[in-house]
Amino acid sequence: MKIRRRKVLIAVSVASMIDQFNLPNIRLLLKMGFEVHVACNFKEGNTCDRDQLNDLLKLLLRMQVQCHQWDCPRNVYSIKKCIRAYKQINRLIRKQQFAWIHCQSPVGGALSRIAAHRSGLPVIYTVHGFHFYKGAPLKNWLLYYPAEKLLARWTNVIITVNREDYRFAKKNLKAGKVCTISGVGIDVKKFLDRRKDPMKQHQIFCRKYQIPQNAVILLSVGELSKRKNHLAVLTAIAKLRNKNIYYLICGQGKLKKRIEERAQSLGILQRVRLVGFQNNTIPFYQNADLFVFPSIQEGLPVALMEAMAAGLACVVSDVRGNRELIDCEGGIRYKTALEDALAALLENESLRKRCGRYNQQKIRNYDLETVNSSMKRIYTIFDQKYCPKQG
Repeated sequence: MKIRRRKVLIAVSVASMIDQFNLPNIRLLLKMGFEVHVACNFKEGNTCDRDQLNDLLKLLLRMQVQCHQWDCPRNVYSIKKCIRAYKQINRLIRKQQFAWIHCQSPVGGALSRIAAHRSGLPVIYTVHGFHFYKGAPLKNWLLYYPAEKLLARWTNVIITVNREDYRFAKKNLKAGKVCTISGVGIDVKKFLDRRKDPMKQHQIFCRKYQIPQNAVILLSVGELSKRKNHLAVLTAIAKLRNKNIYYLICGQGKLKKRIEERAQSLGILQRVRLVGFQNNTIPFYQNADLFVFPSIQEGLPVALMEAMAAGLACVVSDVRGNRELIDCEGGIRYKTALEDALAALLENESLRKRCGRYNQQKIRNYDLETVNSSMKRIYTIFDQKYCPKQG
């Protein structure tokens, strides 16, 4: 007689979170013998393009993962959409009879946990960066903190991806258990530069993006959004007055036109390249001279970890997540004068290389194998404690 596999639901707000953060978790759960279901919004709010979403759907189907369109908004202020999404996830839970749920993202995590509590389902919640943090706007504390404080009581396990959130959750949130992992993990080996002819590859890269071969290339990777703060880099480049600096941004988003307009007004548009969403960012890391990450808010950023693995020195904003990854040996954390931080590294190639080597050593602690080992332990203990198998 064929044994029926128990069902586990991974619920997130948008499909790009599955693509960027959860494929290793899905593979792990499948290997552990679960039937894996995914609920997310494949239609709206994603940070990757339609081609990538189509590829993701095909991959999930090949992995025999059950996919459910969930009209979950990213914005908590979309009240009607939140109500509709809650009803959807509630119906899905009642229909599928999951053993437990692993949810993520502020809105998706909240709606999933409310529905799980109503159905008596055990739930894991991974927080990729609380919206309330030191220096966060008051409205974030007034809205998100009370919600998380209540929802934590309905959460069996909270997983944080940085130590700052872990310390806060342990002290202030009354979940069943609070754990921390080293981010979502990256395959460090993928980002080692193994080009046979780096000089020739650099020439090809520069020709493709119309950049002089002797240019200094600054790179940012991330959604074109207010939170990622690319506009600050444009202002800093303009202040440096070095016409040999070119700025590449990998990402898509609503602020594309505004970024182009700002670059135009600063007189540097001809040295800015908005290359859109890139499924493969490795060539960009390999050909950049310096990684710039000016975010206003982060959890533990994957793009920054990838830049470190590729051996780049990094200039980053002094915010949670960035503070955990970049110290004075790996680059510069700035609070106000971004242009000064850029100048300090742009003018010292040997320092950049030294920082890059240090980053490659440090990031080994965040390798995907390490994170997978932590997640397997969390899943196993959680399943044994809250979902004992019927014998």
